[in-house]
Amino acid sequence: MDRHFQRDEAIQVIVACLAGPFAESAFEGYLDPRDMAMNASDGNEGSSDYADAKRIYGELRFLMPRRPDWGRIEDCTARLVLDHWSAIEALAAHLLVKHDLQFDEALTIVAPHLPPMPAATPPERHPQPA
Repeated sequence: MDRHFQRDEAIQVIVACLAGPFAESAFEGYLDPRDMAMNASDGNEGSSDYADAKRIYGELRFLMPRRPDWGRIEDCTARLVLDHWSAIEALAAHLLVKHDLQFDEALTIVAPHLPPMPAATPPERHPQPA
C-alpha cells in the first residue's frame, strides 16, 4: 500500500512541477499542449521545475515499472493549465498587487473560476425480491 501512495504522490509532484513552466508557456502564447511542453523544456533546462519533474519521472521506474507515458503526463498537465487559465490569471493578478497570499485568500480568488463540484448522488437501490 505504501508503494501505491508513493507512486500517486510522485505523479502529483510531477504535475505540480510542470504546471508552472506550462503556465508560463501559455502566457507566452503557446496554447497547443505539444508546443507548451516544447517551450517549457527548452526554457527550463538544468536546475528547474521541469528538470525536477523529469528527474522524479526517471526515479519512478524503481517504484512503477509500468509508469504513465511522459507525453501523457505533459498533455494532462497542459490541459489542466488551459482548462483553469482564468483562475491562474486571477491569482497572478492578485499576486502582482499583494506579492503573497494565505491559502484561504488564494482559494477565495480562484473559487469563482473553478467548475462546480459534482453533486453526490446516492447509490442506486434495486428492489429486493419478495
